[in-house]
Formats: sequence, C-alpha cells, structure tokens
Amino acid sequence: MISALIQGTLKRTASRRIGKVPFVVATVRVPTDGNEAAFVDVIAFDDVVCQALLSLSTGEPVALAGTLTAGVWITKEREPSPQFKMIVNAVLTIASARRKRGAPGAVQTRTEAPASRGRSNGVF
Repeated sequence: MISALIQGTLKRTASRRIGKVPFVVATVRVPTDGNEAAFVDVIAFDDVVCQALLSLSTGEPVALAGTLTAGVWITKEREPSPQFKMIVNAVLTIASARRKRGAPGAVQTRTEAPASRGRSNGVF
C-alpha cells in the first residue's frame, strides 16, 4: 500500500453502501500522460469524508488523500490494464476550499469536525 494524494474528476457519482459499517464508494478519473487517464475506485468510511464525496456530482474536480493499492486486471481482449483502489482519509473539493478560505458568498456549514482516533477531520 502507498500513501498517496490524487487529483482528478468524479467519473461515477458517489453512492452510500451499508455493510458492517456504512461507507461510500466512487470512481475518480485521474489524468496521466497526454490524453490518457487512470481510473481509481475509492472507498471512504469517515463521516466527514463520506459527506464530502456524496456532495459531488459527476465531472466535478476533487483531490483525495489516502492509502492507494495498485494492481492489474485483464481486459476482455486479454490485455493487462492497471487497477487502482484507494481508501480515502481526506478530501478537498472546490466548495470546501472556498469555505476554508472564507470566500464571499461561501456557506460555512462546519468550522471544525471532531478528530477521530487522532486523525484529521477528513477535509483539508
């Protein structure tokens, strides 16, 4: 596993799922060399991070920090293709950046979320 920071656009709208604990999943398109892109499947468990992901629409920019796992999957044409998965610990959206900077017209929904288990509140 790799500690990573990725930036891209939301490819698939985030959705809430229920397992042993509630979580949110989404797919982020991360630009690479030229016109190529990598797709990262992300999962979040922290409430603040989950809410931030759920507030985004398809195509909106987002930056995520967390634990990245790289792998390979075989396409229908039997070609190897990279596969990336991330457990998200923190998220930065345009809306959260504006709130943080105190931009005029920005709605302040929360000044500081309680830190869980010694970690940050999940929003940069």
